Amino acid sequence: MKRLLYILILLPFFTFSQTQKKYPALLWKITGNGLKKPSYLYGTMHVSSRVAYHLSEQFFDAIKSVDVVGLETNPGEWLQNMEKTGELDQANQIVSSNSYRKDFYRSTFMVSFPDKRMLQGILSYDPDIINGLLYRHNRSKENFEENTYIDLFIFQSASKLNKQLISLEDFAKSEIKARLSALPDDELNEEDDTQSSSNYYFNGQKIEDSYRDGNLDLLDSLSKKTSSKNTQKFLINDRNLFFVNTIDSVLKTKSLFSGVGAAHLPGDDGVIELLRKKGYTVEPVYPKNSKKSDAIRDELDALVKPVTFQKQLVSDSTISMNLPGKLTQIVNFESIKYYIYADMINGSFYTVARLKHFGPLFNVSVAQMMQKVDSLLFENIPGKITTKKEITSNTGLKGYEIVNKTRRGDEQHYQIFFSDLEMIMFKLGGKQGYATGSESKQFFNSIQFLPKGQNIVEYSPKTKGFNVKVPANYSYTKNSGSSQRGLVEDLYAYNSTQKQFYGVKHAVYNDFEYLEEDTFELNLFSKNILKNYNFSENISRTLTKEQNMPCVKFWAKNKTGSNFYGKLFIKGIHYYLAYFISEKESAFDNEFFNSFKITDFEFINPIKEITDNDYYFKVKDEVTVNASSKFNEAYVKEYETAKVKKDKVVSDFDYRSGNKSYYSPSSNEYVNITFEKYNDYDYRNLSEIDQSISTSIKNTTGLLITNKVTSNKNGVYTYSCTLKDTATSRMMDVKIFFKNGVMHEIIAPYDSIIGLRGWTKDFMASFTPKDTVIGKNIFENKFSTLLKDLCSNDTVVRQRANTSLLNSISMNKAYVDEFVKFIGSKDLSNVNEDSRAQLFVNGGTMNSNKIIEPYKNLYKQYTDSFYLQLCMLKGLAYLKTPTSFQTFNNLILNETPLVGEVSIVSDVFAVLHDSLELCKNFFPGIMVLTKYDEYKDAVYTLMAEMVNKKIITSAAYLAQKDNILADANLALKRYNPATAKSSGDYNEYDYLDKSLKDLAESIQQSLDGFTNNNLFKGSEYLKGLETFNRNPLVNYGIILSPFYKTDEKTKQFFVKLSKIKTQSIAMPVAINLLKNNIVVNDTLLDFYAKNKFTRAYFYTELEKEKLTDKFNKKYLTQQSLIESVLTGQTQLSSMYSYDKDKGKKDSLLFIKELDAKNKYQKGKMYVYKIVKSKSDDERWSVAFVPETKSGISSNIQVINSGYYIDKTKTETENYNEILDYFNLTFRKRAITSGTGY
Repeated sequence: MKRLLYILILLPFFTFSQTQKKYPALLWKITGNGLKKPSYLYGTMHVSSRVAYHLSEQFFDAIKSVDVVGLETNPGEWLQNMEKTGELDQANQIVSSNSYRKDFYRSTFMVSFPDKRMLQGILSYDPDIINGLLYRHNRSKENFEENTYIDLFIFQSASKLNKQLISLEDFAKSEIKARLSALPDDELNEEDDTQSSSNYYFNGQKIEDSYRDGNLDLLDSLSKKTSSKNTQKFLINDRNLFFVNTIDSVLKTKSLFSGVGAAHLPGDDGVIELLRKKGYTVEPVYPKNSKKSDAIRDELDALVKPVTFQKQLVSDSTISMNLPGKLTQIVNFESIKYYIYADMINGSFYTVARLKHFGPLFNVSVAQMMQKVDSLLFENIPGKITTKKEITSNTGLKGYEIVNKTRRGDEQHYQIFFSDLEMIMFKLGGKQGYATGSESKQFFNSIQFLPKGQNIVEYSPKTKGFNVKVPANYSYTKNSGSSQRGLVEDLYAYNSTQKQFYGVKHAVYNDFEYLEEDTFELNLFSKNILKNYNFSENISRTLTKEQNMPCVKFWAKNKTGSNFYGKLFIKGIHYYLAYFISEKESAFDNEFFNSFKITDFEFINPIKEITDNDYYFKVKDEVTVNASSKFNEAYVKEYETAKVKKDKVVSDFDYRSGNKSYYSPSSNEYVNITFEKYNDYDYRNLSEIDQSISTSIKNTTGLLITNKVTSNKNGVYTYSCTLKDTATSRMMDVKIFFKNGVMHEIIAPYDSIIGLRGWTKDFMASFTPKDTVIGKNIFENKFSTLLKDLCSNDTVVRQRANTSLLNSISMNKAYVDEFVKFIGSKDLSNVNEDSRAQLFVNGGTMNSNKIIEPYKNLYKQYTDSFYLQLCMLKGLAYLKTPTSFQTFNNLILNETPLVGEVSIVSDVFAVLHDSLELCKNFFPGIMVLTKYDEYKDAVYTLMAEMVNKKIITSAAYLAQKDNILADANLALKRYNPATAKSSGDYNEYDYLDKSLKDLAESIQQSLDGFTNNNLFKGSEYLKGLETFNRNPLVNYGIILSPFYKTDEKTKQFFVKLSKIKTQSIAMPVAINLLKNNIVVNDTLLDFYAKNKFTRAYFYTELEKEKLTDKFNKKYLTQQSLIESVLTGQTQLSSMYSYDKDKGKKDSLLFIKELDAKNKYQKGKMYVYKIVKSKSDDERWSVAFVPETKSGISSNIQVINSGYYIDKTKTETENYNEILDYFNLTFRKRAITSGTGY
């Protein structure tokens, strides 16, 4: 169906004119070539707009005169064809709200009573596919549209005239062409203005005018100049051949009226010219519009063609009805099933919607359910309700029958029935009074519910997995919407006589990075299940092992006295919940639980060896054999033949990677595949690859590696292992292959008790990398080839080498000898500057002093290239040896590269900061570089860091003190607080007025600083943040502070510096003075301690320097620090709101301290109420402080700065909600988000 949409966007648009039209009409007569009577060709437009309805007398005469009418594809077969090509999966537009819940433990086994919005949606919903199939209406233009689009009008008219109907092309083949048309061209069309929207309305009018005038010349030009080459080829030209071959075949025996999109007719490759090449005479038929043609159209439009009804069943065979054609399911997701049939001839549609509501579980009777729906009918049935009455089904189900009339004057007819567990809605819609005519009676009178009775039967799905005995009146759903995780199967049965509910739910979680503890999952699932089902009294829970699997047995009562009994099992990725609900007390020792057995899966599809041509491997997979899979297979073959590469330069030499999953439709078990194709010049040391892989796995998963086996046979290196963790019955099987420069990693989670089984076992065992040579052996040192290719006279070869060096290749210590030899040779001059620069920088990462002498020689040679000199200096800095650093210092002082760019110099010096001890001998000599503007900040930043860490003392630069002071005073004069921005500058606050923006930036800086101090305490990362985010004035303060007490000029500098109130300067300067035992104005210290926005940050800054004794004890309590952090978070959040009072500061009222813990933490939770100046929904701000041996901790974690409390719950219940979510921290499968969280 995509091709029906493409035609509408195929032609955005340019001005066109010519003196003589070659293709002046929409209708064309075909004669000659031995034809006994004329046939016709007509250009359509796939819309219901009136522009497509300027139909002439000749148009109708042509249809009436022929034997056969052919359209691109037969509309009467569209639904079935869409099912075959998988397009109905895209039409699945209703998605349960559960799919948006990301908390696996809360949502997976959730049962919910449909809320008002869900019921409204079911009543008012007509799938978009109905409009697409039957009408193509645009709501904004419905007063200017006909009943349907012109293609379907031709189909309907031909059918009503009893003409033979055919497709001019194969639906699947044309769909493949439509998909291929979306491939990017290999070259851009410079004249392509398809993306331009500047004159969209005007160009749209040009399209309509050209069609209205029958100006196919214009359409042809638009098509060729404004669509991509692939669109023109696949969507237009290739399909034209389909059309013409079919037309030619039919014309040999019968006369034919062919209707295809107007863009297919003109041009050298158009249908008209292709027919002429076959010997036919094709002539335009000039239109003659009259009242007669309008009357014929109205007569055909009003005609109803009798249809033959046949018995149809819904998927579980519990309901039957008579329909004119096949009932097709388009939605099958959790609580909703939706079926449709479209009568394309008469423009009517039949739908069946089924909604599971589980009323008995929520104490909602059938009568109450009916009342809820009745209250929604007025607002959610379109148009005006003309008839409503209560009805009863053949089995006694109560319901409503409703007839309504829409604004277009069309009637719709409903019957809605209610069972104990389900609402079933039947609907018929059509033109005018069709929905209450004879067809309506045949449909609604035929509806039959087929009860199964209450006797006990043994049930097992087609794919097996479990079996159980339940009442025969069961319902089973396998969710088509489930994927790697979520609910897969749902079986339930209800005994209305004994008020007993039986259920089995099967869910999966295919996780390739994490293994959760069994007891945690069993306990949390059972807790959430009882909570969801509203069983909160007399709760009992027992962890056990049944059927050799981890299991929890749990039971409880609800407020009405009903009893819930459940068992939850874990089997690898599978979770099985068996539950029984009864008004009377029961036990686990009953027929239902005793019969429940978890079994191996049986595969409903064949296991075959398949080849993956994207990732280059073969494997045994469960292959779905149906029309949809055959279509996809055909598409893949066509795609591989037709795909066009964007890049003009072939990039098969370079690195690329990807990830995909394979799965078994029968078991819902997944295997994850990671693919990496290495750059052709890349190299890995075979002796180190084992440790490299193990380290990578540990770092990414944190899991324990066991059963490791490696081999290197027949050009394939294989690494296999098992990943496990404590307190879990799950494991992961891992296999890694290296072959021909390609790496495959395959991972499959499984149950450690029963081991790998079935599809997963076969998949893992059969996985084989293809023999196709895709890349170069990753274990072969190809550095000499890279160097040679960097100098190649072949432009393509040289570009490959340059691209590889710049983007994909890291240096290996095995390269060092060849590297040294090469950079000392004349060949180096043949390498372009960018690649030479990269070689010089990367050379330092090979950890060899062998590069130093060549660098010294080259440095002297490149006096005309400061950039390359700096790259050599950076390489020496990366080497990080005493000799390399000394060489760095000597070279930069003897021949200083003056690049004029501060950022380039700073980038080189940044490499020095993690080896400050090696920089000790730089001073004072390197200070001579401060006379150059591009070096000043870099040198002083390095110097300040070394002074701060006491690596150098003031004695090292005493002689330069006056120069430093002069630079400092100059920087102070140039400082402008209006333009200078600190690390706390955030563009997202630009929408605020200046005072609020300054406040927001100050708060953000404090919060960021506080968070970094706690998260990265003592780490090199935090040191780096502090170093590179420091204002230059702070650096001067650190460097000059040792002279504060002895030099009056220095003291005066600090007096002037103290007048700057910017937090990012004033606070670190003050702390540094304290660190040097210099008295600081108590007013400033008290301000930082008293101010709630800076208090916690200031305390952590003092804490880093072991100066907390300088913090005013008046403000030093655990709660005062917490209030500081929460106040900042709360105030910052309010600035994003639409509240007019966002500038007003919220206050916090402490209300509760709670014991809290999670997987790794134990401590206290502090809860504060946010007090606003006006009435507002009550919100809490919450923080956690881990246990500490010291009295006060700065390790404060904000849990939520604006938790909206649930007013339907008690205060204690809201506390418990917060604690529950905190308990899930570090549980990767649980998403700690919910109401207010």
